Amino acid sequence: ARAPRRVCPYTVFSMHNRLKCFAWLVALVMAPGLHAQSAGGGRGGGGANWVTVPEAPAREYGVYHFRRTFELAEKPASFTVHVSADNRYKLYVNGEEAAVGPARGDLLNWRYDPVDIAKPLRAGKNTLAAVVWNFAEMAPLAQITRKTGFLVQGASQAERVADTGPSWKCLRNAAYTPIPFPRGFQYGYYVVGPGDRVDASLYPWGWEKPEFDDSAWKPANSIGRPTARASGSGEDWWLVPRTIPMVELKPERGGAVRRSTGVTPPASFPAQPSPFAIPAHTKAVILLDRTHLTTAYPELVVSGGKGALLSLKYSETMRTIGKRDPGNRNEIEGKEMQGNYDQFLPDGGARRVFSTLWWRTWRYLELSVETKDEPLTVEDFHSIYTGYPFERKARFDSDSSELQTILDVGWRTARLCAHETYVDCPYYEQLQYNGDTRIQALISLYNTGDARLMRNAIELMDGSRTGDLITLSRAPSSVPQYIPGYALWWIGMVHDYWMYQDDPEFVRQMLSGVRANLAWFARLQKPGGSLGPVPYWNLVETTRRAQ
Repeated sequence: ARAPRRVCPYTVFSMHNRLKCFAWLVALVMAPGLHAQSAGGGRGGGGANWVTVPEAPAREYGVYHFRRTFELAEKPASFTVHVSADNRYKLYVNGEEAAVGPARGDLLNWRYDPVDIAKPLRAGKNTLAAVVWNFAEMAPLAQITRKTGFLVQGASQAERVADTGPSWKCLRNAAYTPIPFPRGFQYGYYVVGPGDRVDASLYPWGWEKPEFDDSAWKPANSIGRPTARASGSGEDWWLVPRTIPMVELKPERGGAVRRSTGVTPPASFPAQPSPFAIPAHTKAVILLDRTHLTTAYPELVVSGGKGALLSLKYSETMRTIGKRDPGNRNEIEGKEMQGNYDQFLPDGGARRVFSTLWWRTWRYLELSVETKDEPLTVEDFHSIYTGYPFERKARFDSDSSELQTILDVGWRTARLCAHETYVDCPYYEQLQYNGDTRIQALISLYNTGDARLMRNAIELMDGSRTGDLITLSRAPSSVPQYIPGYALWWIGMVHDYWMYQDDPEFVRQMLSGVRANLAWFARLQKPGGSLGPVPYWNLVETTRRAQ
């Protein structure tokens, strides 16, 4: 048999076939919806633009507000907008919080959130408002970023009145300063972002309300058109729709005061709104214990206290000074708080509400107050729980109440580790690792039957491969990390999904990634089939512990 002759495939085409291919390529390029696509993914360029605050640095820390007021002839039955931002946003409609996002992804799979905002809309004047922030070099390790940007695009012509552009007004909020976490006070690898320091005297109170006067705000600066991933081209974010539901946001109360100095709070605090005063020139410290961990936005309501300094410090446990092992987490005697924290500087106004841009994790929360010449009233403290909206449907029947308690504790832990992605731990890292996630996904499937967060994890990890390398050990992550065994865990996760979900087309889409991972290992095989030296970090400890 003769060896095949290697020729350029183009040379075997007749001139007729070449002309047909050229015509086909022209038709492809000129087809509507295949280039300059909008966030909606098929409506052409659209009218919306990514916007930012004029003269604001694109890649530095900043907190920004945007507003758009418009008229509606009547209250709509539905009104869907596509919303995204870099790093994050919170959207308000006529003063009501409507969405928090976008769901985390990477620059080639940047999520936009379809949000129906019809409920708070009304006939006549309406106001959309958003806070957008960029944590820049202090961003959580799980947060990919390019530069500050905000986008709203109506899903149809009727909703285009909401499109971002110069009709939106904006302001940089000078009240915010980031608090880098002091490494010397933390046990473990802490990479979830900075704390918030807010000076109430610089804060534009009521900015999200329709009646707020934004006449001094500047028109937003357009920085580019939205680009759908399907277009295959774009300088900034390639947009894809959110594939998981919005996170749950649920008010929660509870816990108890374990100790206090400088003030004695009412016995009903914080389980109920129970105002109490802290005199002028007083240092007070209140230790709150929720009895179990939560992932939530804290909300502290205060009045007066101009010039005071309030700190909220969060921890999973109290620690004995100089010891790494916390010991019994229920005990506080002889122990101190060590953890991340936020600060609030009151301006003397009534019922000022302090909350955080990103959620916090805690069992113990220490409220420290140092007043100056004016007393301060603590009106209330509560929190807004957040997490993926899993609904537990499985039931376990046993004669052992202890087993049921163990399962309940395990399920609460699973929920704390599920947000817009699975997370290895909610306090320290908030990173989605293949090894942890495969186990978490199976727990989710067995308890809820909801596979959407699992599918999202598989997609994000598949997209983490670059060149001829294996999937990263974690995704999304701004810092790459390779644990070869975790690439095999990802293959196992694809197999799990195939076993438990009737979604063969999605599994087919993942097969190229499966083959790429296996091919990488195949190149390391020695004669006889065994593996030779495997590069990168060959970690097995996490898997052993999880089992």
